[in-house]
Amino acid sequence: MPSTRSYRCHYHPKDRDGYPTPCDSGVLPFVQIRARDAESAQRIAHQITGCSISSVERLEAAAA
Repeated sequence: MPSTRSYRCHYHPKDRDGYPTPCDSGVLPFVQIRARDAESAQRIAHQITGCSISSVERLEAAAA
């Protein structure tokens, strides 16, 4: 089984009618995903949220 990494995926939320909603604060909501790579994380995030994904960041473990 390939190792997975943690990714944070920011997405554009939708309103009731399915149109993208502007963010008043300028900060997009996000979901955290464990996946093999960034592309897989983006696909999973889209499946979970149903929204377009703005960015994908790999989360690194903090050094002790």
